[in-house]
Order: sequence, then C-alpha cells, then structure tokens
Amino acid sequence: MLRVPRTPWMSALLILLMLLIFVIDTFSPLDMAIAVMYVVVVLISASIWQRRGVLLATAGCMALTVMSYLLTHTEAFSGAASGRMLVGLLATAITCLLVLRGQAATNELLAREDALRRSEAFLAGTQRISKSGSFSFKSPGGAMYWSDEAARIYGYPLDVEPTMERVLAHTAPEDRHIVQAAIDQSLRCDGEVDIRHRLLMPDGELKYVHVLSRPRHTKEGECEYLGALTDVTASVLAEQALHRSQVQLAHATRVTMLGELAASIAHEVNQPLAAISTNGEACLRWMNRAVPDLDEAKASVTSILASSARATGVIKRIRALARRSDPQYMALDLKAVVEESVDLVRRELNNQHVALMLGLAPDLPPAHGDRVQLQQVFINLLMNAIQAMAACRPGQAVLTVQIQLAAEGMLQASVSDSGPGIPASAVPRLFEAFYSTKEDGMGMGLPICRSIIENHGGRIWVKETAPDSPVAGATILFTLPAHESD
Repeated sequence: MLRVPRTPWMSALLILLMLLIFVIDTFSPLDMAIAVMYVVVVLISASIWQRRGVLLATAGCMALTVMSYLLTHTEAFSGAASGRMLVGLLATAITCLLVLRGQAATNELLAREDALRRSEAFLAGTQRISKSGSFSFKSPGGAMYWSDEAARIYGYPLDVEPTMERVLAHTAPEDRHIVQAAIDQSLRCDGEVDIRHRLLMPDGELKYVHVLSRPRHTKEGECEYLGALTDVTASVLAEQALHRSQVQLAHATRVTMLGELAASIAHEVNQPLAAISTNGEACLRWMNRAVPDLDEAKASVTSILASSARATGVIKRIRALARRSDPQYMALDLKAVVEESVDLVRRELNNQHVALMLGLAPDLPPAHGDRVQLQQVFINLLMNAIQAMAACRPGQAVLTVQIQLAAEGMLQASVSDSGPGIPASAVPRLFEAFYSTKEDGMGMGLPICRSIIENHGGRIWVKETAPDSPVAGATILFTLPAHESD
C-alpha cells in the first residue's frame, strides 16, 4: 500500500475533500449517490493515517452523509434518497473494513521485512565477528551460493559468483586432494562433509579453515548441501605456539633434570672409561711378553670395544635428552626405554640404598611414542620415588617398575615406592603446574609428564593407598597406545 508522508497539509487537504463532497452531496440537484465519493477519502486516509485516523475519517464521512440527507429531506420522505444514503454508508463502511485489513496486512509485511533485514544484519555481523561464512551447493548440477563472509574468507570480491573451481584455486596445493574428495562426495550426495584444510591467498597468506556441511533434499528432489565455513587460523596458530612452548618447557625441564643427575651421569661414563683404561693396560702387558699372548690381547681389545660402546650409548642418551627438537613418534620397545632410564639413575639408587624391582611382562607389543619424552617421564617418576624414600630405614626402600598389557590394547606402566605416600589432600592437585609436595620442588615435573602422556594419547593418574593398607608408599600409573603397523 502506498504510504504518503503524514503532514498537516495532507490532513488539511483530506478534510477539505470531505467538506467538498458534503457540499456537493447537499446542494447538488443531481439524483445520484454522491456520498459514495467518501470512499476516496477513506482510501486516501489509509495512506496518511494509521488505524485510529482511518476510523475517525470513516466516522466523519458517515456522519456527513447522514447530515446531508437530513438537511435535504426533512420535509418529505424520499425512498430513492434514503437508498442513496444507505448505499453511501454501506460503501464507506465496506471500504473502511477492507482498508483496515489491507493496512494490517501491509504493516505485518513491513514488520516482517524489518525483522528480516535485522536478522540479515545480525547474521552478517555475527559471521564477520566469528569469521564464519555459510554456503550451499546443489548436486549434481554444482550450483553454489556463499555468504559475504565466506567470500571474504576465500579471498574473493563479494560480487564474484562462487564456483568449486574458485574454491580449488585458492586451496593450498598440498590440500587440494582433500577438497576434491569432498567435492566428489557432495556430487554423489554421500553423507556429511567435515574437513579441515588450508587456503593459500594470492598475497601468500596461509589460512586454516574448517568446512562442515550436511545434505538435504528439496521439494523438487534435488540434493542440496548447506554448510558453514570457519576461519580457524587464529586457533591453529595458538595451538602451534602452545605446542612450541610445551616443547621448550619440556626441554628446559630435561636440562634441569640432567643437572640433578650430573653425578650419576659422570659415574655411568667413568665406569666404561675406567674399564677401557684397565683393559688397554692389560692388552699392552699381553703384547709385551716375550711370546705375546694374542688370544688374551684380543679378549682385552674386545672388552675395550664393549666398554667404548657402553660409554657411547650413555653419551648418546644424554645428548638426546639435552637436544631440543620436535617429538618423533615411532614404534618403541618400552622395556628398553625403562632400562635406559634406570641406567641414568643407577647411582642415585645405590647412594640411597634403594632396591629396584622390574616387572616387565614378556611379549609386549611396541609402544607408539617419542623415546626422549618417554625417558623424561620415567626418569622424573624414578627420581621422585627415590627422593620420597630418602628417609626410609636401610632395607625398606623398594622401587618397583612394572609394564603390562592393559585393556583395549593399551600398555600400562607403573612406578611404585615404599615411602611415606602422598597426602590425600594433595592427590587432586598433584598434576597442577607449580604445585609440589616437596619443600624445594618447582612443581613442573609431574605436569610436564601429564602433558607428554596425554599428547601420546594416554592417561596418567595416582593410585591412592587404602587407609587400612599395611604398606604406605605411592604408585603412579600411566597408559600408552600400542603402535599400529600400516
């Protein structure tokens, strides 16, 4: 319905029109229903005023119709004039009813349009803030639509028509096979699409996006995918930065741990070096005899080589622990990792008079993990257990390390000590950063162990000792996934 701006001049002109029709109806000699012209007044009033104004205008027109009849037909009754009056009144009333219904429908439509515009504005604003766009894709025709934010994410102007070719053009070359597979799946209308890939912009910028879409069937039977495209670059970069920080923190902790093990490391290196020196002297003696004993000399050289290999192995393990590098996940013999870790703390075990018991189940599958990080976990747990038993009387300090196959094909390792145990109040916070039950502890060892184990896909926890148990001590367990061959 045409809406005319509401001004005093328009209202005055409408009132003048009403009076003009009244004058013509009252003083005109024509025998016709001139009052029907009030319909024009009602129609115009609907474009100027709202419901109340239309009702007042209609009431005024009907009152003028009756007043004109009374002024002109008071002396003698005229059936024709009465009929013309009734026709005018009826036409005015019906027009008012129709106008009000049309006005209500128009107002409702305008309200819906306003709500739709607000919703579109809210949606566009929300998409811009959340960096999430929407799109649709029809199969098998390939017709595509995307929102403004989706166009921005893909790096195209808003007026460019979206196509799968344009999507592939801005996809990183290494990820195009992922996107192409998703397109082929959509063309077959074969279930939900959920992929993550990278976009390489013309200016060299690299974006990480997450695409999620689901199919639906239209009334015409066509398959249409409706989906969302989210720019997750910020979260991916944050995850990468967090990963780098975790690697650096784990490295710093390993270096600190190596400093604490300096005496043990020196002992482990000095033993094979001393053996090399002794066997070298023996070899010279066997060679300097009047009749050289070559068999004994060969045996001495063999011992020298074995001791050299042992010293080299110790140094390699130390260098690996001291080196800062990204984790290298591969198949590992967990029993060998335990034995290597025990070698590095052997002197601490001897100095504290700790008896070591290894319960390594046979025929265990290889674990999937990084050797250096898992050695860090074992060494940290072993050192914590040794320190916890520092106050034990001679013969009571027992350290137990067990590895066995747990449920669902997971490998389970446990490190137990016979020390005073962990207070029940400290158990819930044991793996929190900067929390330690030791007076001089930094509170970073166990949190880093938890981070390493969880990054490996496992779980670490404390086995609480029963209050009525005759043996105190503490047990920390963790699980690791077994390596799956291709």
